[in-house]
Amino acid sequence: MTEEPRIDVSALIIGDLRNRQRERRRHFLPALLLAILFVGGSLAVFGIRSDLLEQPPWQLALQVLLWVLCFLVFPAIGLGLVFPKKGARLGLTLLAIVATIVAAAGQGLAGFTDLARHLSGEHGLGCVGLMMAAGLIILVIGYLSGAFVQRRRPSTVYWITAGVTLASLNLVTWHCPATGLAHVLPGHLGGAALLLLLASAVALVAHVRQRREG
Repeated sequence: MTEEPRIDVSALIIGDLRNRQRERRRHFLPALLLAILFVGGSLAVFGIRSDLLEQPPWQLALQVLLWVLCFLVFPAIGLGLVFPKKGARLGLTLLAIVATIVAAAGQGLAGFTDLARHLSGEHGLGCVGLMMAAGLIILVIGYLSGAFVQRRRPSTVYWITAGVTLASLNLVTWHCPATGLAHVLPGHLGGAALLLLLASAVALVAHVRQRREG
């Protein structure tokens, strides 16, 4: 009496996971390329701050680190291409928060008396407007690529929207030469916080809606 062939369950599971990762990479790479092209094109159109390479090396290094986080690390976690442990995720979150504040503000410490002038005078809300517009376009790229439905848990979209926010903030940082806190707090970091809230809400709704339709 011949034995029935055994099914290697673990091999099937591993194969299924690999297939899913290939599918996610297929969605991720075109969206990544489009986002990079958009950011690069925006900097070419609006201009790069003249003192970009004159910043302290540590500040420039933090800004480059934020590009890596927003384009590679955060989307990869959100899409399920990598699965860092809880401690690593917490560490990345804290690193991003600290790096964002320091990279944006730098060594400039403007007097808070300039805050009213920034909000209603020379600068206005241009930085916030640019950031919101850029964030919206990158968010649309993520939506069209199916980034918000690649994983079942709704909380995973926050990694993607964090990447969207960091990309938009870094775009403004490389465009706007102002580094004083009186400018950076409302115009850069304040705009980033608002964008993160709005992008997360939109992405969460899109995730739930697309999962139901799928």
